[in-house]
Amino acid sequence: MKKNQLTIISVILLTIFSLISCEKDIVVNSNQLLIDQMKAVTDSIIKNTRVPGIVALVVDHKKGIDWLYTAGYSDIPNKLPMDGSFNFRIGSNTKTMTCTVLLQLVDEGKVSLNDMLSKYYPAYPQSDKITIAMLLDMKSGIFNYSEDMPVFRQSMVSNPSRVWQPQELIDLGFSHNFYFEPGTDIHYSNTNTFIIGKLIEKLTGNSLETEINNRIVQSLGLNSTRFLTQGLDLPGNHGRGYDINTDNTYTDVTEHYDISWGWAAGSAYSNPRELQKYVEALVRGDFLSSSLQQKRLTENFYGRPDLWMGKITYGLGIMRCGKSFYGHGGDLAGCTSTMYHSNEKDCTVILYFNTQDDYPSGLLFLRYLDILFGKDY
Repeated sequence: MKKNQLTIISVILLTIFSLISCEKDIVVNSNQLLIDQMKAVTDSIIKNTRVPGIVALVVDHKKGIDWLYTAGYSDIPNKLPMDGSFNFRIGSNTKTMTCTVLLQLVDEGKVSLNDMLSKYYPAYPQSDKITIAMLLDMKSGIFNYSEDMPVFRQSMVSNPSRVWQPQELIDLGFSHNFYFEPGTDIHYSNTNTFIIGKLIEKLTGNSLETEINNRIVQSLGLNSTRFLTQGLDLPGNHGRGYDINTDNTYTDVTEHYDISWGWAAGSAYSNPRELQKYVEALVRGDFLSSSLQQKRLTENFYGRPDLWMGKITYGLGIMRCGKSFYGHGGDLAGCTSTMYHSNEKDCTVILYFNTQDDYPSGLLFLRYLDILFGKDY
């Protein structure tokens, strides 16, 4: 009788172990199919567009996917492959850092989202109609200095190493008419984030660089992420970034423009793994009180069909894609990047292209979401 019982138990255990093994095989095979599809889409961009190189990082904790992939060249003349550990300029992803610091000051009671800009800068045009929240969610109507042709863009061509002072570019934005009456529409404007950066310095008595370094970079233990104030250099190990010319040749612009033009709106750099760590903390709510984080992720989101492919809405210094992915995108000469995380899906996507000119990284991000989740994201 005991022998029969042992036999039955052994059969049951073997069956259980076989089922577990089969389930693992199914998960592994399913994940590999998803990875193969993402790889194929990525490779097709390298093959069919003028994008020189791509770095893709997809971490889906629920599915058990941790995929870092590179395609194409990091250095065209020397035919060097892309490297997933390289630093790159993150462009407007920097805005999330600047705006997060400002929201921390809201938590600390040093400023209110409902404060009028006139409380701090009464000389600015229409400052009595612009709230701090409008600056954060791109509803102020203030002209985007980087869209100025006669001063800004001509200077970038004729004098790319020019060091810009933040106030110069804020004043340039105010030298133009407003896009619309404050609060009535949305227009993406770097000038908003420059004003936020200056307000942070006014409220804290410290440089924006110090505040971002102390509150974000050091708090997360990031070693290859920094906020720059000026200079041509991109620190650390990095590849090359390219402009694409009309004759389909490439110009290396990695260290061509002084980064002071981007300051609060776009001057930081990072690498894929550190950007993953940052955006997960950002969306998880590590930097803000739970109530303010909830407000940030649920209120004040605006968009238009003609903006961001109609797929992205803008909130308090953060973008939302679909129902649950939050982050931002960034592009400047030689670099295009995307970072998003979903708490609901427990999934992070980081993308970097080493050009600004041909194919938006946001489109590849949307293709990845379709592959991973269908329309359910």
